[in-house]
Amino acid sequence: MIRTIIAQKYARGLFAVGKEQGRFQEFGEELKRVGAFLAASPEVLEALESPIYPPDLKMEIVEEVIKGLSLDEEVARFLRLLVEKKRIQYIQAIIEAYDQLVDEELGIVRAEVRAAFSLGEEEKGRLSETLKKLVGKEVKLQVSEDPELIGGLVVRIGDLVLDGSVRTQLEAFKESIIRGEVA
Repeated sequence: MIRTIIAQKYARGLFAVGKEQGRFQEFGEELKRVGAFLAASPEVLEALESPIYPPDLKMEIVEEVIKGLSLDEEVARFLRLLVEKKRIQYIQAIIEAYDQLVDEELGIVRAEVRAAFSLGEEEKGRLSETLKKLVGKEVKLQVSEDPELIGGLVVRIGDLVLDGSVRTQLEAFKESIIRGEVA
């Protein structure tokens, strides 16, 4: 909970600067590059998070990361701030929160899709188009496999849940039998 609040606060701050400069999408891409680098170099993130290392050494490390990734000055300033305020451990959550802000700004919604089996690119494309017609916005799919569904899929877009799973249909059928509604 607190992680989400902190991440949103920092993401909104950088997003406001990016939007003011008309560069919020570029800032998001740079943040993703930082996140990918830190994910691929966990020892760097550990050093930046660790209370053992002095602040001046952490800033030297940050400067090397900034130089190595050729970051925009605003994003570089943001990265320095995260280390200075001891918030660098939230970088992945900040990136996710920032990405959501970009999507909102661009009128894109995210759909969490649980499918019984792996979906091919063509199926994902058709599903995305169908959902776009339903919600009236561009849709980004986040697909995960859930064999417990038996068949079909479950889609969640915000508070809207579309459950077309075989498991749910079987549960509903079972309830009908128990209530004596099946002839």
